[in-house]
Amino acid sequence: MNNVSLIGRLVHDPDLKRTQDGKAYTQFNLAINRYMSQAQKEEKKLEGKSTADFPRIVAFGKTAENCCKYLQKGAMVSVIGKVTTSNYENNAGDVIYTTDITADRVTFLEPFNSEYRKTPLREDAV
Repeated sequence: MNNVSLIGRLVHDPDLKRTQDGKAYTQFNLAINRYMSQAQKEEKKLEGKSTADFPRIVAFGKTAENCCKYLQKGAMVSVIGKVTTSNYENNAGDVIYTTDITADRVTFLEPFNSEYRKTPLREDAV
């Protein structure tokens, strides 16, 4: 079964894009803290290693439009979706393989006037 459930904070503002056939989509990364004791976290920080993971989330259609309209960097969300893999050829002719989380559902976990919201809602996003 391919089912993923994540909770994290947006690393950057999502941007609305369109596929060649006009379907809305967006991509953003989530910062998801790894489960570990405080001592383990301190040890990792001293070693210069990350204590979080940053998976790329891809959303389509109305979900993408709502993410771009209402979410900003730092917002906490829950994502339910599936792991998807794909590949493409870059300009140098190398095949690049990617692994993403395709969101079926994105739930906003904070009110829109959260302390993490530095600027007003972006009405120009959609």
